[in-house]
Amino acid sequence: MKEAVLKGAEAFLVAVLRWLPHGAAITMGGLLGRLLWALSWKKVDRCESRCVLALGVGVTRARAIVKESFENIGRSAAEFIRMDIIKPRLREIMTIEGKEYLDRALARGKGVILMSGHIDNWEMAGARMSMEGYPLVPIYTPQRNQGGINDLIQRQRTDVAGMRMVPSEGAGLREVFKALRSNDIVVILQDLDARRDGVKVPFLGLPASAHDGIVKLHRKFGSPVVPIFFLRSRDPVHHHIIIQDILSDEKDEDGNPFGENMEKSLKMCHNILEGWIRSNPNQWLWLLDRWESTIR
Repeated sequence: MKEAVLKGAEAFLVAVLRWLPHGAAITMGGLLGRLLWALSWKKVDRCESRCVLALGVGVTRARAIVKESFENIGRSAAEFIRMDIIKPRLREIMTIEGKEYLDRALARGKGVILMSGHIDNWEMAGARMSMEGYPLVPIYTPQRNQGGINDLIQRQRTDVAGMRMVPSEGAGLREVFKALRSNDIVVILQDLDARRDGVKVPFLGLPASAHDGIVKLHRKFGSPVVPIFFLRSRDPVHHHIIIQDILSDEKDEDGNPFGENMEKSLKMCHNILEGWIRSNPNQWLWLLDRWESTIR
């Protein structure tokens, strides 16, 4: 009965968010995010503690950052639910800067590894990039619970956004190999905790476990690594996608090519992500425990 009520509540919220005008739906999403922040005090406390340690800010500033991050979660969820409705307006809503870097990487014919993190609305940005004809193949972590919201998420990602999602487990690796050989774009969110399988590389100055797949794929296929991040405007309906120059063309701190030293190459990736987060801390997903396996 409780599960049925929850599904009913989910269905009602989805219906309301899809019915409202876009600006009103984003406002409602922000309010829902603030409500989640107010009700999730245990998780919020942990988020604030991580923010204080990682950014070196006071508790008051950390509380404001985390609160705004939760509001952004709500806004992004509202946009995601409405993606099929707003898709005709995506070129107006999301601008793209730096496409020449991605085009240059694709011209090499070795596929591209597009590196990003959980900043702003990465889901909608994928739909926007797909509209430009870029063959995106994001790697995702499969959810345990199927049906309901999870089915909606998969539909929006594939049927609406036009992305070819590849699971991070099972036969997913073969699909990633196939995509790079076909000169497609594999998308990796590099700010996830790799737990015991990762490489110890500090993230925002704190001990962290980093996934090494991005470097291994570059070594195996020679695929260029291109950073991309997303930024919500102050209005807050509009967004900006920023593609940066090819990271793997740069050398590490010792002057060695990207990929030669695993730890230092991953540090280069972290340096990019850290710069985005420090500049826009309220748009990063602090609910994501990046240091779960390394900081107790």
